[in-house]
Amino acid sequence: MVREYLLYIKVGTESLRLAQAYVTPCFSVDQSFWQEREGCQLHVIGRSPSLVLAFSLRELVNAQLERRHAASKPLNEEGLAELRELAISRVRETSALYGREMAGRQPLQGQWFQWKQEDVSVALSRCNGSIENAEKGMGSLLEGRGLLWEEIETLMMKRAVACPDMTPILQRMVLAEKAEWRPGVRLLVKKSWWKHRLDLVCDRCGSQHENIELTVCHTCGQGCAYCTVCLGMGRSKCCTPYVLVPSRSPYAKGDGGAMRSQLCWTGSYSKDQAVAAEQARRYVANPRPGSREFLIWAVCGAGKTELLFPSVSECLAASGRVLIATPRKDVVLELAPRVQRVFPHASVIAIHGSSQQKWEDADITIATTHQVMRYYHRFPLVVLDEADAFPYHNNPMLYRAVSRAVQPGGKLLYLSATPPRYLQKRLVAKRRGGFKLDVGRSLPLLSSSTHVLLPGRYHGTALPVPKAVTIAGLHKRLKSNRPIAPLLELVRDSLQSERQLFLFVPRIDDVDKVLAYLTKFFPSDASLFAGVHAADSLREGKVVAFREKRYRVMVTTTILERGVTIARSDVAVIGAEVAVFDEASLVQIAGRVGRSVDDPAGTVLFLQADRSAAVRAAIGQIRRMNQLAEKLRSREEVQA
Repeated sequence: MVREYLLYIKVGTESLRLAQAYVTPCFSVDQSFWQEREGCQLHVIGRSPSLVLAFSLRELVNAQLERRHAASKPLNEEGLAELRELAISRVRETSALYGREMAGRQPLQGQWFQWKQEDVSVALSRCNGSIENAEKGMGSLLEGRGLLWEEIETLMMKRAVACPDMTPILQRMVLAEKAEWRPGVRLLVKKSWWKHRLDLVCDRCGSQHENIELTVCHTCGQGCAYCTVCLGMGRSKCCTPYVLVPSRSPYAKGDGGAMRSQLCWTGSYSKDQAVAAEQARRYVANPRPGSREFLIWAVCGAGKTELLFPSVSECLAASGRVLIATPRKDVVLELAPRVQRVFPHASVIAIHGSSQQKWEDADITIATTHQVMRYYHRFPLVVLDEADAFPYHNNPMLYRAVSRAVQPGGKLLYLSATPPRYLQKRLVAKRRGGFKLDVGRSLPLLSSSTHVLLPGRYHGTALPVPKAVTIAGLHKRLKSNRPIAPLLELVRDSLQSERQLFLFVPRIDDVDKVLAYLTKFFPSDASLFAGVHAADSLREGKVVAFREKRYRVMVTTTILERGVTIARSDVAVIGAEVAVFDEASLVQIAGRVGRSVDDPAGTVLFLQADRSAAVRAAIGQIRRMNQLAEKLRSREEVQA
């Protein structure tokens, strides 16, 4: 059954400034709600089956009410008539603009937007009726989430919560300002001297313009549109309510935070790690308002995950929930058991596209950045791992998702070995004087109130510096099975010395080509070779087999460039000049080598068909970090 949305104005009995427009799918709930709280007058403007039209008119009417208030004009019968006429005029205009955009397609019910004007006023006297508490259970279920209507139904089904009609409960929460609901896609009429137009914006991910597809909707029968950018998370439409319920109170559960925050980690920090971890913890513990962002900038193999433990413990001890967001599913799957081991009394869930824990609550949530879109003002501490990585980097949709997951007054902690320039500019202060390296660039401070920098690995050994080799006709040689001496030599050495080898390629199609190439030259070792990419249905199993050393050489796209640790491994990049390998990507790839204290060295080989600026920049960055780490060690030895 198609739901109707009624637009009305509530006017308080004492002051014009209390006049405000509301949209409701169940007017009786609103009447009951206001009667329980205050005496007022409700003036109905009209109703429509279109959710997005009702909300668009609400914004228009509220803007007009503000203007009347500013001009001290009372809302009398004449004013109400003007507002009703204004609504009708906007409906006609919206229908005409929508029809123009649809270019000849016909509406399902004769007109793109139906609107029924109503001229009804209801006077409500305050009564002492009992306020229903049914919303408490729903509020607890939805607290800290931003979900489409269908997602709420799924959540209730997964939690075995029975509720024949959740509409009145949600509407009471909205009136009590405990929740907010909007159309999944908003509609505004933009006016200019040249041409009026419709402006459609996805309220979930913020996409607009060409990313919003207008459609003839058989669900609402009205003019409608849906977002094509966040389609993979469920269809956000003009007719789908999008419900936002902020988390307003500390997350309290049973024994409080003391037990959950117990850290059972048997490792130990180096001196520099201890300083960095403590600085991040103090940032999380600081209750004073200030910067809501902090950056832990630590080179690959510096032990970034371990640096988080005191900060996570601090948040749990304060009865807070923690979100660790990372761009890659592989990292989520690797991180969740590690975090669970060190926080055995806390509940830890891993959230990704096919996760069975997607609708559960936990003390620590580890999620891919896309899944963060379903949270709203939920976490006092959000950790964003690999802020420079695809798909988060330069993705406004995911920026928005991560930012909205943080509670008001909460903390956002970035974790990266290669922070993007904009993040460095915003959070990292530059050094004046002090250390001087052989390169001409200014150096960042090692720490400030908004960042901490670890230029060395936890075991004190320098980062392996990649060797770049330019081979003319590299890709043709690969395709025609002609020998590529540096590559064959590295594969042979890795196999003979019982090491493992990552072979990175720029495109999915290259995975099979390189596997065939290796099989040609090493036929007896073919069973030790495997290939993996993002679309591989056997991806998880292959990565596990590589970790267990059942495969010795893994040909892969950039999906394994970060977050994967394999002891005694080497790395080669075939086609390092291709644009998919930028400076940050190559630094991350080089960082796969020498992470174990038992094997801190290894080979990193960049094979390129042409000289690449990204290769040169990556090698330069690694050398600078090694120099800075060496300078620090020298200073500490002198001070000791």
